[in-house]
Amino acid sequence: MRKPLHQGSLTISENVIDFILEVAIKETEGVCFVKKTLRKMVGKGKRSSYQYENIHEDGGLALKVEVAIDFGEIIPYTCFVLQERIKNDVEKMTGLQVDEVNVVVSGLNLQVNEE
Repeated sequence: MRKPLHQGSLTISENVIDFILEVAIKETEGVCFVKKTLRKMVGKGKRSSYQYENIHEDGGLALKVEVAIDFGEIIPYTCFVLQERIKNDVEKMTGLQVDEVNVVVSGLNLQVNEE
């Protein structure tokens, strides 16, 4: 991902975004990491573009993650918390604008607590 700066540009590897996503998912209570499925740049109405090179001034990053939710969690609330955490973490650490965080819940995690 490339971000223009005053005296040049900043390029952030997709691996960095992946790592931030993984940490945010692991640190969100009730969520298990499945896989990240899509990262795309959103700009000037072209939402089907999968380009990572340019960030338009009026567009930002769209992220999509696939997760499993712990059984018994309130799915809409847990996904909202995850969306906010991902958005805040990516924007704070990279300076990139995050327009969308789409969460796909593809399973439930049944935890067996042995005490």
